[in-house]
Amino acid sequence: MKKLLAAILVCALTISCFSIFGIFAEEAAEDPTTFRAYAYEDGAGYSASCWLNSFDPDGECFGTDYVVFKAAAPIKGFGFPEIFAGKEENDQDATVRFELFKWNESVEKTLEGTPVFQSELHLVGDTKNVEVKLDEKQPAGQYLFKVSQVTGMGDWDSLPAHYSVLPVSELKYSDNYMLFGEKGKFGFFMDFETTDGVKDYFLVLDGQSADMKIKPEKVIIAREGDTPHEIVEYGILTPEIPDGQVLYSIALSDSPTWNNANGDSDATFTVYKWKGDYDATVEGKPVTVVELTNHADNSNLTARFDTALRYGYRYLIVVEQSNSGKIGYWQGVENRPDGWEFFELGSEVEYNPALKAAYAEVGDLGPEPTEEPTKEPTATPEVTEAPTKAPTEEPVVTDAPKPTDKAEDNTAAPATEDSGTKEKTGGNNALPIIITAICAAVVIASVVVIILVSKKKK
Repeated sequence: MKKLLAAILVCALTISCFSIFGIFAEEAAEDPTTFRAYAYEDGAGYSASCWLNSFDPDGECFGTDYVVFKAAAPIKGFGFPEIFAGKEENDQDATVRFELFKWNESVEKTLEGTPVFQSELHLVGDTKNVEVKLDEKQPAGQYLFKVSQVTGMGDWDSLPAHYSVLPVSELKYSDNYMLFGEKGKFGFFMDFETTDGVKDYFLVLDGQSADMKIKPEKVIIAREGDTPHEIVEYGILTPEIPDGQVLYSIALSDSPTWNNANGDSDATFTVYKWKGDYDATVEGKPVTVVELTNHADNSNLTARFDTALRYGYRYLIVVEQSNSGKIGYWQGVENRPDGWEFFELGSEVEYNPALKAAYAEVGDLGPEPTEEPTKEPTATPEVTEAPTKAPTEEPVVTDAPKPTDKAEDNTAAPATEDSGTKEKTGGNNALPIIITAICAAVVIASVVVIILVSKKKK
């Protein structure tokens, strides 16, 4: 009898050990059905540069950024090498919201739609290896991935308040693969369903030809000194666009907001074909309008054009404040490249802005479309006052809090929301504990039986 009970005991212990080891081995193994594609150089260093803690006058947070990409295979999840945040004991922790939208013609139209996936994550301190799994995999196609801070300023009456920061790293892809928002080209990855024969899971964006080569942004006019000018109605006239190219973007370098912390420094870039005269030009129909919101103090005010500003034409780009928040440009060097001209309230000015631009090589676009533009032009605000004189105070870069000193390495994935209300953790730790408890009970029962049998024999 003793030998039988001992054999049962050994068998129970063996099965328990194999069950527990099997569970942990299953968790540690890589999922062969998932391919992780990095938009940044995997292994490259990154910094806490994409701050999301922007607040309105009521203390509500509207800090957000996005990236547009095209997936070659179904999407199963996404993540970040690290997200930085304040500590709870300092009342600076934050919650961020992740939203995935199917692409719809433009950024504006896409964001007006309903996300196909939404989840929130509460961050306490710096969190490494952030991973979020989708409730249902999404089919291949073009998407907009948006990240927003939803925690307001709280009881703080000044920065830093509650904050969250996305990492910025060296990108793996050029701009014709990824279109980022204005805050920064943050580092993220996507988990795709493994597909035979697919070598690159990020594809060229819709609306950009595979033959289109976006050239590096270049300084047109370098900044000189610390002389700022406030924008009221500022006109930038381009030279004739070179053959086989389009004007892809234009930027006022390090555009100041005079340390405006309310986040209401917005601007519109309205583009017209040049008709030889400023007034005649702005009476025409705009080619396109680009609106930039929540501009950060002393960052580049960059407008990317979703309509081809074609070769063979000159374009007038009128930059205006679109609300009460101050926004401006720094004065540039005196040397002005041929073809560039600048206007204040319709009158040509001799001084230059600090300016950058990027062109894209497109080859032969063929005949120009004759259809009427579908966009309604934005009404140009009437200016009733004389142009604002150049400010006397010098803008100061907005003070931002530093990320927590030391990042905590969370080996398990941080908690995410499964369906908007239910939280998930990185792994199922309850099952091994239950199995261990059952095995322990079996062992104790076996020992008790052996003792009773021994006493009975005696």
